[in-house]
Amino acid sequence: MKPLRSITGTCITLSSLLLAMSFGLSATAQTTSAAVLQGPDPVVRISAVSPWVNSNGEFQVRFAPSVAVPAGSQLTFTVHQALQPTRTETLRDKVDAVMNGASPGRVLQSPETRLFSEYGDPTTGSVLTIPIRSTADQDRTRLLLPKAGIHPVELVLTSPDGPEIWSQLVFLNRLPTNYSPKPHDPSAVAVTLLIPIETAPSLDTSGAPVFTIEERARIDAATTLFKTVPDAPLRLGLRPNTLDGLVRSKEPWAENFVTSLSGALSSAGLGTARTLGPSVLSLPYVHVSTSGLIAAGATGDLERELILGDRVTREVTDRRSTQGTWALDDSLSPEAAFAVGTLGAKNFLVSSEQLERPSGLTEQQTMTAAVQLGKDSGLRAIAYDTLISQRFANSLIDPAIRAHEVISLMLSAWFSARSPGAESFSAAGATLGSVVLLPPNIDPAAISALDPSLLIDGPIQVLADGASLGPASETKAEPVAELLSQVPPDESMAVSATAETRRQIGAYRTMTSSPESEVELWTRLNAQTLATQLNPPQRFTIQESVRSQLAKNLSEIELPPGRQVTITGRSTTIPLRFRNNLPYEVRVKMSVRSTRLNITGDADREVVLAPGENRIDLAVTVRAPGESLLRIKLLSPDDELEIGQSELPVRSAAISGVGAALSVISILFLMLWWGRTHRRRKRETARISGDHPALLP
Repeated sequence: MKPLRSITGTCITLSSLLLAMSFGLSATAQTTSAAVLQGPDPVVRISAVSPWVNSNGEFQVRFAPSVAVPAGSQLTFTVHQALQPTRTETLRDKVDAVMNGASPGRVLQSPETRLFSEYGDPTTGSVLTIPIRSTADQDRTRLLLPKAGIHPVELVLTSPDGPEIWSQLVFLNRLPTNYSPKPHDPSAVAVTLLIPIETAPSLDTSGAPVFTIEERARIDAATTLFKTVPDAPLRLGLRPNTLDGLVRSKEPWAENFVTSLSGALSSAGLGTARTLGPSVLSLPYVHVSTSGLIAAGATGDLERELILGDRVTREVTDRRSTQGTWALDDSLSPEAAFAVGTLGAKNFLVSSEQLERPSGLTEQQTMTAAVQLGKDSGLRAIAYDTLISQRFANSLIDPAIRAHEVISLMLSAWFSARSPGAESFSAAGATLGSVVLLPPNIDPAAISALDPSLLIDGPIQVLADGASLGPASETKAEPVAELLSQVPPDESMAVSATAETRRQIGAYRTMTSSPESEVELWTRLNAQTLATQLNPPQRFTIQESVRSQLAKNLSEIELPPGRQVTITGRSTTIPLRFRNNLPYEVRVKMSVRSTRLNITGDADREVVLAPGENRIDLAVTVRAPGESLLRIKLLSPDDELEIGQSELPVRSAAISGVGAALSVISILFLMLWWGRTHRRRKRETARISGDHPALLP
């Protein structure tokens, strides 16, 4: 379907963000002194960093095996004091600034320098371990960290002759003393790793799949991701229409995607209780204008798009879509959100630009904690975390460092909600969350590096039920925000055309259950016409194609030809010959009418026409002799479609029972009248001729 590929689509914030992440961030925009890879082949790489450490635990930095470390090299680590927010900067701002090269602040402990070989053989992988303590009376060989918080740690590797050959900054995230990790912690940051997988409408008018080179590249990247990290707790914004096109494609790349996706989904939830695996969000079949449909009074159309989308996903993956969360929708309005809420979605993942915030509520807060969409509406929202999304997708940073920095940024919100630095804290407050929007070509190694921290009990977790937000606090109300109002596009014509085509498809479905694949294709093509990426001519082309295919099928049902029928008896049967040129049975409603014939039985009846010739004997009784028309009409069983009609001329020479009685009475009357007339005429003749008996001698 050539016209579909000329789509310009809508330019939205999410698309811009994903585009930037897909092609990588420029080096000039990301020249950080702490996180950017140092040259194409650094002397040493970090393979893992402890996401956090308890008040009396051990902080570790693991190094990947390296043969490039010169013998006698020394590693110096410097622990700085915990970062503190200011009037103008939040704790998260401070952490981000340090990642981008700002000063890590005052030193907590004098730098400690040792031979790098003391931490293990560099060729097999070294491990830097920093034991910590929370009170002064404990083991003095451990680093004293009396308060919880985020501590920058500088690592510097120098060669035997003195010059620095490698450096990196990491964060020691010390948890509060009284914090006890537990599963499904309502105070934890609920993490969502959301990967949109969406294309333009993927089916042409014949149902054949159509994908561009760019779309195929994204699909291939997603396939690699599923194969590499099949157990990763990803939330897939997989458009069902895209999945539909992939299933119909016989190309190896499309089949590989479906196979890898199905394999990852089928293994999700196996093993330990915290092994989540990927899940698929419930989305409309195509990307629709939610506000446009609601403004057009087409909530039913939106619901049908959702039902179809969930059915397609379940058919292909054998897994039910994750319900209750609405995402990847740039067209939400307050009215649309309320309508979506009535369909079951209570949590909304939105762009921060879609929210109208009250004074005192910052953009950053909407990206780290839940807000109410309207006072007491029961609807909640959280904005995509653009800062974390961009950093995690930055291919210029080592995967392990990326994962570690993402964790530190998430923990900055967790600490801020609990007065960083305080030993005791309350779980009361807004529900924390972090929705990380990632492109399909995200480095699987970065996902692998982040996974372990998300699947253990701690201050950041992926919720087991796939929810994007934990339960609302019972002691403190979440801040209230509103979705920005917008002028919805006029979808009334599209809704009207879709409704008419749906009426015809529904009527045809009542005629037969055999061509379900054919009827289902029409249903999906009709649903596809509501896609925002299509313009009116493209929508019209699809609608006309579906109706033309349906009309062609109806034309394959032939009614009896208009031949002359002669009836000689009072009661008889008229053989009607129908022909079904379709390869399956059809059920139709036959309606028969005539002014001079009585139809025995119902004049409207359902008949089943098998493929080929079909003879139906119509029993009739003559009501009156003469010529008339036998009118035959075929309809769908629900009377919504007229298949065709035919008129048969009928000549009846037979006399009905009433007619015969009237005829006998008429003949008797005529005979009596003729007899009396004859006798009267005979007497008159005799009188005139003188032959009257009285005159005879």
